[in-house]
Amino acid sequence: MPPPRRQSSPELGNLAVGLQYNKNGRPIRRRKRRADHDFVDSSILQLGEDDITEAPSDDEDTEAPRKGRKRQKRSPSPTPPPLNPVIYNEDPDEPSDNERMGGWSACKLPKAAIELTFNIPLGFHGPLVVKMDKDILNALQKTCCDVGPLPQRASSTAMTRAKTKKPHGFKVLPAELRNKIYEMLFVADGTLSFHNPHNFCRSAQFLRTCKLVWREGCSVLYGQNKFVFHRNRNQRSPFWEPNPKEIGYQDFRLFLKTIGPDNLACIRDVTIHLEDAGQAATPYLSSQEARRYVNDGHLIDCLRILRSAELRKLTLYFSGRRSLARTDVKFLSHLERVKADEVDIPFRFHSYSHQKIHLDVEKELVELMKRKKKLYPELH
Repeated sequence: MPPPRRQSSPELGNLAVGLQYNKNGRPIRRRKRRADHDFVDSSILQLGEDDITEAPSDDEDTEAPRKGRKRQKRSPSPTPPPLNPVIYNEDPDEPSDNERMGGWSACKLPKAAIELTFNIPLGFHGPLVVKMDKDILNALQKTCCDVGPLPQRASSTAMTRAKTKKPHGFKVLPAELRNKIYEMLFVADGTLSFHNPHNFCRSAQFLRTCKLVWREGCSVLYGQNKFVFHRNRNQRSPFWEPNPKEIGYQDFRLFLKTIGPDNLACIRDVTIHLEDAGQAATPYLSSQEARRYVNDGHLIDCLRILRSAELRKLTLYFSGRRSLARTDVKFLSHLERVKADEVDIPFRFHSYSHQKIHLDVEKELVELMKRKKKLYPELH
């Protein structure tokens, strides 16, 4: 039974008004919801006004029955547009013009008999004679069944002639004639020098015809020409650098890298002019020693690429402010790894200048660069 009610004091007011007790005799305190005007609880929106229940207090032992939330009703979907009625019994297609005229298949059907109708007057007892012209009947028959002659098949002899007929083109020509054409297109009259700008006007677009032309033409283009490389003393620079620099051996290096290893193996005759950089074109270099060709990184990279070439003849011209000596160990180590069947260092390459290399270094260098086993023994 609930405990007896306590008397209220005038300070606290009447506590017995609206006060309820649970089974354990503890008073049930009702909590009021705070009105928050900043946001609206979404759970209240989903429930109706009658479904909002007060939360039970922590002092109650029994759990208040929970009512399931009512889901918000979805708005009805719009009615779909009316569909075209489905035709279950379709009419057959109309006959084509060929079927109306009676095509070639109509001629294969059995011909119907010709019907003749005679209106004989009453009281006629004489014989009835009917004369029919064959030409008229044949004309009528041709108009009804005019298909034309059937296509004739080609005879076996014509088919064999078409198969045995050889195509005419560049590939059918003998190899000797093709080589003559390649020489007229790709082989220069003299040396193919990169120092001469007119040699860049030559075109090798004929190599893009097919794989056979590319394979045969490259061997003539790179194998029968004599390539000569000089130091390019012109200046250029990319658009992001304001000060131009000397080209030097950059084009020589770019050419060896662009042609690839297959075309590099076809090169047979190479001439290299080893020259120092000019002081007017290279103000960014601090000393004369830095302008020597033995310290040029692009030239050393070119010698590194030429190691894999199968050269038949290599001609070298040494010029500069100082002769090549044994102290230039780095450059000589790269140069002696380039091999050829014949290495030529002429004594003079101009009427007023001679080779800038010591004689003992020249003899030893030629012996090291020559192959012991010749790749082209027909020259010796």
